[in-house]
Amino acid sequence: MKKKYILMGVAATLLVTAIAGGSLAYFQADGENVQQQINTKSLSIDLIGSGNENTKQSVLVANTMPGEQIEKNVKVENTADTPLYTRVTIRKYWGDFSNDNLTKDFDKDTSKILIPTLENWYISTGEGDDETLVMYYQDPIQPGESVDVMYSLEVSPELNNTYANLGIGLDVEAEAVQAFAAQDAILSEWGVWAEIDGDHIVYVEE
Repeated sequence: MKKKYILMGVAATLLVTAIAGGSLAYFQADGENVQQQINTKSLSIDLIGSGNENTKQSVLVANTMPGEQIEKNVKVENTADTPLYTRVTIRKYWGDFSNDNLTKDFDKDTSKILIPTLENWYISTGEGDDETLVMYYQDPIQPGESVDVMYSLEVSPELNNTYANLGIGLDVEAEAVQAFAAQDAILSEWGVWAEIDGDHIVYVEE
């Protein structure tokens, strides 16, 4: 009977540890015997320029032409009170417009939608994946600071008639982790290893 109670006690302890680890991140500060608790759900960023401010938005473009460059300015702003590293994911698609909505056409080639790379973004795309663009801002974004995600998008000049009258959609999502103990935070939240030189991300291993 005693063994049964001991096993139940161990299971209960593991359960409590898992719940605590999922809600708070604990980090040691500067080698001192002090711990800082950061609630990861309180970190806050906004996307600006593609509609209402939020961390998930869509950018829609109607009546595109081959070779056209379309001005679309999207920024990400740190609205928290601590420096943040930011990851932005852009999913591209073609579609038919109807009543200002875009019905996705999954048969069209998303590699023909080009997004020029801006300075200080590390670009990581999945192997053979032309639909999704994953971007890491290489330096911490300071509280109140905003940085450009994109200025424009370009349409490949190599389009055939099957793209006539189609529009372009971009689903944009921004995520953030605290700059404090950044490598551990990035690995925990995003599941990738970031090589950081000083405060500058130089490489991301997915």
